Amino acid sequence: MNEESRNWKKTLGAIADSFGQPLVAVLISLLLGAVVIMICGENVFTAYGAMIRGAFGNEFYLNDTLKRATPIIMGGLAVCIAWRSGYEAMGGEGQMILGAFCSALVAYYLPLPGFVRLLLAMLAAVVVGAAYSALSAWLYDKFEVTFIISTLMLNYIANYFASYMTNFVVKDPEALDINAVQTGKIAAEAQLAAIRPGSVHWGFVLALVAVLIAYFVFKKTTFGYKSRMGGLNAKFALYGGINARRMLYIVLLISGALAGLGGAFEALGSKYRYIDQMIFTTGYAWSGMVAALLANFNPIGTAVASILLAGLSTGGSAMQRSTIIPVEVCNMIEGIITLLMSVKLLRIAQRNHKARKVLREG
Repeated sequence: MNEESRNWKKTLGAIADSFGQPLVAVLISLLLGAVVIMICGENVFTAYGAMIRGAFGNEFYLNDTLKRATPIIMGGLAVCIAWRSGYEAMGGEGQMILGAFCSALVAYYLPLPGFVRLLLAMLAAVVVGAAYSALSAWLYDKFEVTFIISTLMLNYIANYFASYMTNFVVKDPEALDINAVQTGKIAAEAQLAAIRPGSVHWGFVLALVAVLIAYFVFKKTTFGYKSRMGGLNAKFALYGGINARRMLYIVLLISGALAGLGGAFEALGSKYRYIDQMIFTTGYAWSGMVAALLANFNPIGTAVASILLAGLSTGGSAMQRSTIIPVEVCNMIEGIITLLMSVKLLRIAQRNHKARKVLREG
């Protein structure tokens, strides 16, 4: 009985450790948001009620929220796969930018049937995202460049490259607004269609499929176990017959492919072109990272958290229309969540770095 009691305590402790900090972070951010709302002279329940209705109150708002959640889910899934395997990659933003940019070009320029162009556009996003992620793996493998540093720098390179190309090489010459920095609009037959008229596009469904596949692969298969061991304990992995170097590349290739595909979903199903800064300014990749942290790197939990974070943004716009509270309050709430969860992010990064350092020296 005592042994059973100790097991229950361990289980409850593990649950509290996994979800305690996320819940505290959300509660603190909502409380601080409530303080700001009261300072502005608005009723807290009225403001938050307007925000919830604006995110999930009817079919139109719900579809808007799910559309925004789609790239966040993919960015969060990319983080889940890399970080749960012990690789602190933060390059999802750059991979999403290149995925969106390349998919828009393929869908616009290739002289092929629409459905073929759509498939090739998504494939191009997968390939470029995976290849760009593999670059950070190579830098770590060859020169031991820290993932956080290399991937953050690669984000800026990708953004500036796509921005230059969109401004000076592939800018749409037929745009109604001469100042619009964007590629040509993708033909309707090559777009990622809505599930039904007025609803979210099929990219959301594909994102959920990716979530379920990732959950099964990394929770229920030997590959998931090998990926965790390869990233967190290379020496133990070697004794167990696991090629840690090979797992490094495989995991980051998969992570980058998912991030690139998330960018393609936004370009093909929402904007129907690549618009300069469309990924960088919206913060999809960072919201995805916050969602993954809130869910403790669980793919299904990440999808749920992504939808809630997307609702925070779309609901904020509705709150601004219905009350005197500006949308920046919702941005502040998400920023506070990000700030509080970054503590967990740094703890994980430090733990993994120390573990790898000990293995190298030992």
